[in-house]
Amino acid sequence: MGDLNAAMRDLDMNADQVRALLDEGKLVGFNIATNETGKKNLRLLTMSIHHYCETGKYLAMEWPEIFHLVLPHDRLFVRGMEIQRSLNCDQGHVQNLIKTEHLQCVKKSQRGPGGSPMVTRGSLEAFLKGRML
Repeated sequence: MGDLNAAMRDLDMNADQVRALLDEGKLVGFNIATNETGKKNLRLLTMSIHHYCETGKYLAMEWPEIFHLVLPHDRLFVRGMEIQRSLNCDQGHVQNLIKTEHLQCVKKSQRGPGGSPMVTRGSLEAFLKGRML
């Protein structure tokens, strides 16, 4: 996933134009902000951006396919580092999503190798599905 700036670059559009495409359902995006009612923290599915560039149309995919693009494995638990990569965010944001109970933590972060927190796949999927734009 890419942020709003990446979408603006890839689509050669300004922020309002990209947001309009999201509102029209022509791009797949998510608000990954910890506070849903506050300022949006947008992430856009890069495949939807590329598909729109090529066709001018919405990427017709069902939720399981979309989520599989975000998280391409079927394991029950997801490491914090995987979430960082998938959502294009930093460790602090993942920790804040855990603290605000958007993600269900099964193993807290620790120092050192393998110290990334672990969250349930179901909580990540529920969070993203609920935040899809």
